[in-house]
Amino acid sequence: MMADYIPSGEAAKIRWMWRLMVWLADNGAVNGFKYGFTLDEVCAYYFLVLQAKLAADSAAEKEVAYRAGVVAKREAVAAAIARSRDFVRRLQALPAMTDAVRAEAGITVPDTTKTTESPLAVEELTPPDVVLDWSKRQRVTIHFGLNPHDENHNAKPAGVHAAQIQYHRGGIPEHEADWLTLDIDSASPYIHVVHEDEPTTYAYRACWVSKHLKRGPYGDPAVCTVSV
Repeated sequence: MMADYIPSGEAAKIRWMWRLMVWLADNGAVNGFKYGFTLDEVCAYYFLVLQAKLAADSAAEKEVAYRAGVVAKREAVAAAIARSRDFVRRLQALPAMTDAVRAEAGITVPDTTKTTESPLAVEELTPPDVVLDWSKRQRVTIHFGLNPHDENHNAKPAGVHAAQIQYHRGGIPEHEADWLTLDIDSASPYIHVVHEDEPTTYAYRACWVSKHLKRGPYGDPAVCTVSV
């Protein structure tokens, strides 16, 4: 079976049709349409190809705008949640805070009843926050925990063995499956050495790993652009 002369791929098809349209317009007019096409046929074909190209260009622009919108939404939500967690940490540290006020504000009320730790208890823990320092070339220092801004007061929750750190080259990925596991570290911070020839954006996130080796939910991602 002979290969199709029309290339595969939508963009390649449109380029091929545009080339044929230009050839018909140039050679048909110059040679008095000796190839058997009428002026009306060539003009009609021109408008068909033009409509196909415009529709494809419009769809591509909308797809780019949609992807950019998804990334912008996720980063905006992540930034707002990060600030919310910071405010809650400050509130929880105030001596004047009571359980009634905590409940009214919608934040965690400490459970004073001691219970045997369940293997699934890690699912109920507040996920670790991630704070990045990329001031050194080709390195990202990843601070993770409930208080990553202050490593002197950044202890792991009870029952937690370590944190699993994931990353994505290119910023926050569109698909959950695109996250890659970087390492499991029991003590913050973690240093990620990267090798780039030009400034490159990286996204990071972390989750707790219990002593039963169960993983909890991931916290909000943090993004940086590594210098070279």
